[in-house]
Amino acid sequence: MRFFKRIVRDESGVTAVVVALSLVMIFAFAVLTIDLGFVQLARTQLQNAADAAALAGASALAASNGDQSVAIAEDPVGLHFLKVINPLKDNEANITATATAAVLSICGPKCLRPFCPPDRWDDADSNGIWTPDDEYNDLNTNGLWDPGEPLIEDYNGNGVWDPEEFYDPYLTGYRAPDDIGVQVTLHLLNSNNDFKAEWYYSVRFPPINSGESWDPGADIYRELIEGDRCEPFSIGIGDQLALEPGGMVGPTNQGLDALIAKDPTAEWDPVTKTIINSAYPVSPRIVLCAAFNPTYGVDSGPPKYVTVAKVMALFVEGHVGADIVGRFMRAVAEGDPDPDCPGGFLYNVCLVE
Repeated sequence: MRFFKRIVRDESGVTAVVVALSLVMIFAFAVLTIDLGFVQLARTQLQNAADAAALAGASALAASNGDQSVAIAEDPVGLHFLKVINPLKDNEANITATATAAVLSICGPKCLRPFCPPDRWDDADSNGIWTPDDEYNDLNTNGLWDPGEPLIEDYNGNGVWDPEEFYDPYLTGYRAPDDIGVQVTLHLLNSNNDFKAEWYYSVRFPPINSGESWDPGADIYRELIEGDRCEPFSIGIGDQLALEPGGMVGPTNQGLDALIAKDPTAEWDPVTKTIINSAYPVSPRIVLCAAFNPTYGVDSGPPKYVTVAKVMALFVEGHVGADIVGRFMRAVAEGDPDPDCPGGFLYNVCLVE
């Protein structure tokens, strides 16, 4: 009897049992941690791939103005110890990830070049000059100009009443994607000349209405054109840019020479509507410039200034002296996202989900 009582009371083997059970639990947690680590790593990598694909797809869509498709193949993730814990399970786990990117229109970017043409308007009389509504004496009070009714203001001096020329930054102005690849030649105007279609003024930064100050001058102006200096002010709709008092022919010519020399082999491809043979992922010859509102014209100041209607992107193909030959482009820019930003030339992409 004493022998059996001693066996019952003997606890010398309990420790071994407890240790064995603990080792099983520790091993189970260890292998679970390893497999969960692999799962988390795979999920992170797949999410990164989904994010990158979404951003790339949105960028390609924005840049090409066409349809782009992006697909990520789903592969099961191989685990190591799941089957040890549960023999009924396969050593695999399916991981999924989704991402959504949006293309955002950008207003108010920095790093603009210091030239500013008028935005395009409906040139009713095709004379290239902004012609407001002629005023006339409505003798029969019918609200219409009738032949023989005297003109009070005959803006173009043709002796007949011309209908009002219309401008709207969305409807008549330069815009993407309609004008992508359209070639324009922008001619330099002196600040003392009246503006015409496809002529531009040399302008100064910062905007007059910003309250900021900066050192103007021919050297800075030239460096801004060639891209060795970036103007640090956000330029947006309604900003007032002062005209350079001189013609700036020499600095403009020198700046354009230096700009083109940075990427001399870059050229426009009419098939893909993109820049090819560039030495850069994005050619430095794609530049941003403001277009001013033709209905406001040039304010007499002082100083004389124009009012920004939108910001455009141009690929500088070449130049003849200070006259710029370029093509409209879409370009990635940093600035304020605005779905109502006119023109549609500037964009950025971001993850929204």
